[in-house]
Amino acid sequence: MKNSKQVNAFKAFTISILVGTTLALNTPQVLASSLGLTDVYQMALAHDAKLAQAESQYQADMQGLDTARATLLPQIKADGSYFVTDSSNDNFDVNTQSLSLTLDQSLYRHENWAQYKKSKYLVESAEATLQKSQQDLIIRVTEAYFDVLLAQETLRLAKSKEAADLTQLETAKASAELGLLSRVDVLQAKSSYDLSKSETINAENGLDVALEALSKLTGQSAAKLENSSLKKLLPDVLLPRENLSISTLEERAVVENLLVKQAQAQLSTANQEIDVQRGGYWPTVDLQAKYTDTAYSDYQAGSTFSDSDNTSVGVRVSMPLYSGGSTSSKVAAAKYQSIASQQALREAQENARLNVRTQKLNLDRGQKLVAALREAVKSNDAFLESAEEGYKVGLKSLLEVLTARTNQNTAQKNLIEAIHNQVLNKLRLEASLGDLTIEDIQKYEPLLQTASK
Repeated sequence: MKNSKQVNAFKAFTISILVGTTLALNTPQVLASSLGLTDVYQMALAHDAKLAQAESQYQADMQGLDTARATLLPQIKADGSYFVTDSSNDNFDVNTQSLSLTLDQSLYRHENWAQYKKSKYLVESAEATLQKSQQDLIIRVTEAYFDVLLAQETLRLAKSKEAADLTQLETAKASAELGLLSRVDVLQAKSSYDLSKSETINAENGLDVALEALSKLTGQSAAKLENSSLKKLLPDVLLPRENLSISTLEERAVVENLLVKQAQAQLSTANQEIDVQRGGYWPTVDLQAKYTDTAYSDYQAGSTFSDSDNTSVGVRVSMPLYSGGSTSSKVAAAKYQSIASQQALREAQENARLNVRTQKLNLDRGQKLVAALREAVKSNDAFLESAEEGYKVGLKSLLEVLTARTNQNTAQKNLIEAIHNQVLNKLRLEASLGDLTIEDIQKYEPLLQTASK
């Protein structure tokens, strides 16, 4: 389990790659080579607007701690004034210059200390929010990456089926001219070929859409990404397996899940807000030190004006007696807000339990699904081969051949999609546990293979 310093680790990782990513990954040489999942993630890390927004918002939220701390520190101000007094009595005509320096130090203001404690919980919430944005980027990049791979595989299968169906149609036409096949067989072949052409068009559009989505994440043009070769997971890849009990995962999720941490910090913030509002019942004690230098000019001789400087130090105590019930109302509102935050925390914990249970079930069933689809691919390959051979000797109909080819393509596509989903389910499980980092996608890099052009 990762340590709690994921934000700092993320910052260090960002600094280490931003320069290299920005300068290197934008070059044609890098884009022309094979790109892995980590490569694409580094591009997105340097470009993604959502993450940049989250980082800026985090920095803005962090300033709240300094703002709250400032109320506990001395407040120093300087004042200057210049007055010209023109009186009907000439003895009182005078120009007055005054400079003063005032220091105010809060000795006891209950709401200030409570607000400072509250700001610390706000920082915890901001950190959880930033970490959640970092995890979301990993998920979004992986989804977009696998969407492109699946779209490429779908297009490859569609083109392969279209070519096979075209050959089948041409063969059926030639056989019909020789009287070996009926017009119905030709129509079946043409129907399958026409559907294959439409499936290819859909597959081409699906690939374009997937590339555009990946382009938005990485800042690279769809054309460059299409010309690049994304590494892929082969159908026979052996994915890592982990045996963790659902109860263990639930125990971790209700504590480490980032939405739970965020809700916990918000509850602590709401509880502290009650203490902030209760400050309206307490007295305030402030220390004030002031130095004033006053000078007079342009006054009549014999007037009583004389330059002076004064220093004063004192303590001011203020005790609220009655505020029209506003303090009681604010305390009551803060208490209700705390109750709402408690329910939000409970909801977050229940969702965390549900998410880990769902992802664990998806992983367990996904392993069985991948195994079943691998067998389905083998059996459909064998069935297609058998159907084609049987059709040549008159034991199978053309419809059986066309159906077998469609089933073969469906099985191959479903297998690739199931393998991709296994990786995504594992990453989503880590995200539900609050543990998802760059390391989780890096461990899949050795399993990615360069796609053949």
